[in-house]
Amino acid sequence: MKKIPFTQAQFVASAFDVKSFPKMLTPGGNPMPEIALVGRSNVGKSSLINHLLQNATLAKTSSTPGKTQSINFFSVDEQLALVDLPGYGYAKVPQALRAQWSHMIDHYLETRSTLQMILFLIDARRDLTQEDSALVQWASFHNKPMLLIFTKADKLTNSEKKEKALSSLDALKNALHSTPIHFLHYSIKDPIARIGLIEKINSLLKEHGTH
Repeated sequence: MKKIPFTQAQFVASAFDVKSFPKMLTPGGNPMPEIALVGRSNVGKSSLINHLLQNATLAKTSSTPGKTQSINFFSVDEQLALVDLPGYGYAKVPQALRAQWSHMIDHYLETRSTLQMILFLIDARRDLTQEDSALVQWASFHNKPMLLIFTKADKLTNSEKKEKALSSLDALKNALHSTPIHFLHYSIKDPIARIGLIEKINSLLKEHGTH
């Protein structure tokens, strides 16, 4: 795979159950490597997707946590798929719906052979939860490369960002064991953040043999 410039993107499908997961193929008919975005409700996944892909309406954003109720698939440069998983941890979502989301997410993460990397979004201002640690531990156990993205970085000073990031990384040591930690800060108000994320994604894909 060539370096992905993130210049062209399109929405492909929304899956509301495991049977409707699409086959993501390149123009040559090969399976697209997939990158999944995960994180708590209202962490800013949709805003990051729109900023990264330079399309303000590609992923639906909402001020209401738990709004995304499907797994959404996007094609990037006809080479890569971005997969937006429903946010977790929002108590007002009905239990039955949370159970449905959990089943879909678990099935996707466990069975999707084309999943190459996880972008794990964390609000730069918040402490990690047990759910956060459990997901990181899952990725480590299954040997999935993970990039931690501390979102809403513009809300903190540089010293605050460093302090919160070190605290989060320290909390994840037990979950990660010897798995290397890759992380960066991100703000949709900072155009340089997009460039840094694109470079990091390409670097990790190449490092793990996808390129």
